[in-house]
Amino acid sequence: MSLAHDVLETLQRLDVENGVVSAARERELLLRFSNDRMTVADTVEATTLSVFVREGGRKAAITLGETDLSKLEAAVETMVAGLRRHGGGASVPLPKGPFRYAAPAEDPAVDVEEMASMAAAAVEAARSAGAARSAGSFKASVTSLSLCSTAGAEGEALLPEAELSLRSFSPDGSSGHGLAVATDPRRIDAAATGREAGGLARMSMGAAEAKGGRQDAVLLPMVFADLAAEAGSMASAFYVDMGMSFLKGRKGEEVASPLLQLSDDPTIPGCIGTRPFDDEGLPTRRNEIIADGVLSGYLHNSETAQARGAASTANAGLVAPRPFNLTVGGGKGGWEDLAAEMDRGLVVTNAWYLRYQNHAAGEFSVIPRDAVFVVENGELVGAAKGLRISDTLPSLLSSIEALGGDRRWVRWWEVDVPTLSPSVWVRDVSFTRSTM
Repeated sequence: MSLAHDVLETLQRLDVENGVVSAARERELLLRFSNDRMTVADTVEATTLSVFVREGGRKAAITLGETDLSKLEAAVETMVAGLRRHGGGASVPLPKGPFRYAAPAEDPAVDVEEMASMAAAAVEAARSAGAARSAGSFKASVTSLSLCSTAGAEGEALLPEAELSLRSFSPDGSSGHGLAVATDPRRIDAAATGREAGGLARMSMGAAEAKGGRQDAVLLPMVFADLAAEAGSMASAFYVDMGMSFLKGRKGEEVASPLLQLSDDPTIPGCIGTRPFDDEGLPTRRNEIIADGVLSGYLHNSETAQARGAASTANAGLVAPRPFNLTVGGGKGGWEDLAAEMDRGLVVTNAWYLRYQNHAAGEFSVIPRDAVFVVENGELVGAAKGLRISDTLPSLLSSIEALGGDRRWVRWWEVDVPTLSPSVWVRDVSFTRSTM
């Protein structure tokens, strides 16, 4: 906390009324493997300091990878001086502390040899399940976060995270992806992750080029988590006000199937998105976003809340409020059970490169990656390739037919908000041809 406190004293010396300082020290152990062999084992440590100031109707922020106090003070002084040259108006005050927070998480003991052994077990399990080769990464990080504000908020948090991501390939190049996340790498079932990746790769052998068109689809957790994270992020009042959300003007209205429950809950013990305070220092809490298909409300920081005559939901993001830890309600059975109920359709196990054509309409495309299975009369009859999902979030969320009971946490580079998601059966998904 000392570095953050030292910079806070600089803000106080400059008579800044609304300022937040946070210091993050991250230690990460990263293992990479390719063609079933370990290729990288590296430990990285880094410290970043972020300073946010709101004054005179304007705001400014800087993030520095610097620990030299004199350089930090100079950077802050320059930022504040620049802000004051253009200010002129009232600013929303920061939440007034002090606050009481939940106890910090524990620091898991990370052992490189143990993690390497687990990665090897995942690779071997994938091979036993039918994979010809596997590649991926296993990383574990711990971020020590300190925050203090000119309004009296002060807190410390420990944010541990581990992720095993394994992509396996069959002899004809078909692939499957296994993913597991936890706060402690020892809580990850590496062998199960490998079996999943290898099994999907084996099952998707002989994939045939598929035609586009509207079809029912079972979207596995790695796919639906991506869509749920997008919907959760679009609940940010900032993006709503910017006209970059399909949820604009929809509070209290039905925006999805009555089956959909979507919440942000960074208070769940032992999850990688759990944290005791937001970026303004407010204690975090559970916030309902969509309940029985109806939009409950938006995510706020102090500034967006005041603009709407509301209260902060403790989701700062100093500029844009954001979700921290999304959960989707579940149903019964696994993806195989959902597929067994479909007459015809596809099973999509993974997807990447989600891109928007129109944010306000929620119009997007995303490319199914790895195994895609064809379903006829409730049976898997083959594998498909060469497809793209080209649809809108409102259409997909409103067309949910059933939810599985196979909820799992998803967090990787395609899904940056930790999301607990089941497999989901969606009616009439629009598929087009993909050139990738």
